[in-house]
Amino acid sequence: MAAYPIVHRVAGKFPALPNHVNAFLVELDHECVVIDATIALSSARQLVAIAQKVKKPIKAALMTHGHPDHYSGLKVFENLPRYASQGCLDFARKEDAEKGALGKSYHGDDYAEPRVFPDTIIKDGAALVLDGYTFTFSDLGPGESDADGMWVVKGASGTHAFIGDLIAKDCHSFFRDGHLQEWMKLLDRLEETLPADVHFYYGHGEPGGMAQLRWQRGYNQAFIDAIRAIPAKTVPASETVKQSVVTAVQKYLPGDSVIFLLTYDIGHVIEYYWKRYGMVK
Repeated sequence: MAAYPIVHRVAGKFPALPNHVNAFLVELDHECVVIDATIALSSARQLVAIAQKVKKPIKAALMTHGHPDHYSGLKVFENLPRYASQGCLDFARKEDAEKGALGKSYHGDDYAEPRVFPDTIIKDGAALVLDGYTFTFSDLGPGESDADGMWVVKGASGTHAFIGDLIAKDCHSFFRDGHLQEWMKLLDRLEETLPADVHFYYGHGEPGGMAQLRWQRGYNQAFIDAIRAIPAKTVPASETVKQSVVTAVQKYLPGDSVIFLLTYDIGHVIEYYWKRYGMVK
C-alpha cells in the first residue's frame, strides 16, 4: 500500500534550458495538489499529465514565491484556487511588469498571455486541509526573493517542506533581490525548527534534506566572503572585481550551471552588499 503524500517532480524549461525549474504534484489518497507552476505552459501541463496518469483530480495550486519561473505556468490552473501570501502576489505582479516581455521573448507561445496570478491570499501559520492532509503555510518574508513562503505537509511518507529557491542543488543562485542576510537567518531557522529527516523540495535541482540546506548556507557564505575579500572596494565595481567574485564562488561550486543567476547585474549586487555590510559609504 502506498505511503502518502507522494511528491512528483517536473523539471521544466528555464528559460532556454529544457529541464531545470521545478514544480511539484503532491499526490494524496484521492486528490492532488500543485506546488509552484514553472514558467512554460508545456511544463505546467506535465503536472496535469501526471495527475491524469494517477487518475486523481488536482484541487489547488500553492505558490512559494513570485519569481516568474515559478508563477507563469499558473495559467494552466486558472480554474483552481491559487494560494499565496499577499507579499508573494505583490512581488509576482512587480516581477511581471519588469520581466514579462523577456519571458515572452524566450518562450513565445509557450508563455502565458496574459499571465494568471494567485487569487486566494493565505496568512502565516494558516492550515489548508486538502483530502485530509494539512498543508501549513509559513510566510517567511524576504530571503532569496522579496517574499518567500514555505508549505509543509506531513503523512506516512514523512515531512515534506516546499521552500521555493531558498535552497538549490548543483547550480548557482540569485542574489539580485538583495536579502542575503535575511536569507541566511531563514536557513538557520529552518534547520532549527524542522525535523532532521525533513524532505526539502526547491526550485532547482534534485530534492534533498538538511545536508543540502547546509550546502546552501556554505554557498551563500562563499559569496559573502568573496565580496569581503576584495582589497579595494571602489564603486563602481570593476570587471576584475566582478570576475574575482565569480571565480571565488565557483571554487565552492565548480562549473557554470545557470551561472547567469549569479552574474545577473553582479556589479550592482557587489556594490549593494558592500554598502549594506558597511564596507563602503
